[in-house]
Amino acid sequence: MTPAPFPTGPSQKPSPPAAIAVEGLDCRLGGSLGGRTVLHQVGFSVPPGILLGILGPNGSGKTTLLRCLAGLQAPSAGRIRIEGEDPRALRPVELARRLALQAQDSAAALGFTVRDVVGMGRLAHRRSAFAGPGPEDRAIVEDALARLELTALADRPVERLSGGERQRTMIARALAQRPRILLLDEPTNHLDIHHRFALLDLLRGLGITVVATLHDIDLAARWCDRILLMKDGRLLSDAPPDAALTPERLAAVYRVAATVDRHPGNGRLRIDLSPLPAT
Repeated sequence: MTPAPFPTGPSQKPSPPAAIAVEGLDCRLGGSLGGRTVLHQVGFSVPPGILLGILGPNGSGKTTLLRCLAGLQAPSAGRIRIEGEDPRALRPVELARRLALQAQDSAAALGFTVRDVVGMGRLAHRRSAFAGPGPEDRAIVEDALARLELTALADRPVERLSGGERQRTMIARALAQRPRILLLDEPTNHLDIHHRFALLDLLRGLGITVVATLHDIDLAARWCDRILLMKDGRLLSDAPPDAALTPERLAAVYRVAATVDRHPGNGRLRIDLSPLPAT
C-alpha cells in the first residue's frame, strides 16, 4: 500500500493562520524561588511550509523554546498559537496529529526494535488505544524507515544502534507521525556528513513546516529559509540567512570572527569562523 503524502496544512483561505505564532514569550524554570528566566519577550511568526533554524550558543534557550512550542513547557507570560490555537488547550491526540517533536533524549525507546519505535509515531492516528496497526500505518512506517536509510536496521534493538543510527530512528518516528509541523532538537547531532546532508535535503523536500535547533552555522546558512538567532534567552535576529548571519551578529552571539561570502560556483552563503583575537 502506498502511504498517503505528508499533509500540507489546512485548505487555502484568503488569510490562513501562521503555522506558529509567538508573542511576548517569557519562560521561567525552577519556580518563583531560586528559578531563572530562560526566555525573555520572544516573538516571531512562522508561515506554513518553511524550514526555520534556531541558532545560538549553549544556554541560549533553544530547547526550552521548542518545548514551549510543543506544549510541554508552560510559558510564564506571552502566548503561543499553533495554526491559530493554543497548544496547551488542544487534546494531546489532536496536537500530535498537527505537531511532532524529536527531542534529544531517546532513553524511553530502549527495549524496542527500530521498527517498533518508528511505529510509535502512528499511535495518535489509530481509532483507539487498543487498535493495532493497519495497512496504512505499516506502509507509512516502512516509508519513514526508507527515508532515513534504516530499512536494513529495522529489526535491530535500539540499544544496539550507534548514536547516529538512534538519532535517525527518533527522527523517523516523528516523520511517521505525519505532522503538519515538525520540531527537531539538534537533528544533525551524531550524524556523519552524508547523513547530515541527506537529512536536511529530506526536511527541505517534505513540504511541511520544520523548526530545528542547530549548532552548525554553515549548514543552517545553506538549508534554512529563515534563522532565529538567540543569545541569553533573547531573540536577536529573525531574518533570512544572509541578513541574520552577519559578521557583526555572529561576533556578538558566539564571540568569533566570521567571514561571510558566497561560493563562486553555486552562489550559496559560505561562512568561515575563527576565534577572536585575544585582548
